[in-house]
Amino acid sequence: MSLKLQNLSPADARFCLGVERFISGELGLVLASRRLLLAVSGGADSLALLHILHVLRPRLLAELHVMVADHALRPHSGAEAEGVHALCGGLDIGCTVRRLAVSEYAAARGLGLEEAGRALRYAALEEERERLGAAWIVTGHQLEDLGEDVLLRLLRGTGWPGLGGMPAVDGHRHLLRPLLLTPSRKLRDFLRRCGIGWFEDQSNTDKNFRRNRVRHAVWPVLLEESPRLAEHIAHLWRIARADGAYWDARLASLIPEETSAVINFEGAALKKLEQAARLRLYMRAISRLSREHGSGQGRATTLFALDAAWSEGRGNTRFQFPGGIKAEVRHGGVRFFIA
Repeated sequence: MSLKLQNLSPADARFCLGVERFISGELGLVLASRRLLLAVSGGADSLALLHILHVLRPRLLAELHVMVADHALRPHSGAEAEGVHALCGGLDIGCTVRRLAVSEYAAARGLGLEEAGRALRYAALEEERERLGAAWIVTGHQLEDLGEDVLLRLLRGTGWPGLGGMPAVDGHRHLLRPLLLTPSRKLRDFLRRCGIGWFEDQSNTDKNFRRNRVRHAVWPVLLEESPRLAEHIAHLWRIARADGAYWDARLASLIPEETSAVINFEGAALKKLEQAARLRLYMRAISRLSREHGSGQGRATTLFALDAAWSEGRGNTRFQFPGGIKAEVRHGGVRFFIA
């Protein structure tokens, strides 16, 4: 079914135009003449993403292409991928189906299926983006996904402003999440009103995965206590985004622009900063090293311990962050590096 903006109900047209305002207004992106690679699984969120951007295509003036990652973990996954391929044909949108050997990859590297699937999926999406010359990989992450991400980051002890959750625009990974502040319920209601069905991935109910436990056991309880929780998460995200932008601009001159596996902060420079600024400077270093050399997040406990060691002049003290990132106090300053 090919939807057009002028044929939608006024409410559904406003809904789609709200996504456009988020992209062009709040995120400040211009997508005209850009190619977008949409990650579509056949689930409700990604199919809503596909149809909303198809409706907005004449206004965004962007070229759309879809990639379906078949993880080959369920009996019907191949048929679902082909179903998305056929749907894209009806919408006059190019579609690539990539079959990923998730089980083999997980076994070879000692990873869980969820972690292995995510790694292979994003690697395949980046390969396809480069092949197509696309500007962005566009995903269907929505507001409940953001809420789950915030809770998972809280459980890991992530520091601020990372505690605000995943970004809507990740320029270093070429990721765009235009539905990030849209409730999942609204996406499903939109599909139902348009007569569009979707596939339900049964792995999303598997309690062996931590994210699913948060989604089905923790999130509903929190909603009972605070029915406006998702709205509060959206406000937290906006505050974190504004706060991060402020500190990024203020501290930009202290972080070297060139790619390096080592980032040094001299003691004289650190002494000029208040603790809040030092903590954010450490976070910027971790973020720089993680996007260049791996993945990692700064945990609040470790960040405070690092700053205390520097403040007390405890030289040759080392700290470990996720993703193989280390920090040490030496010669009166702080040095971040990849082990």
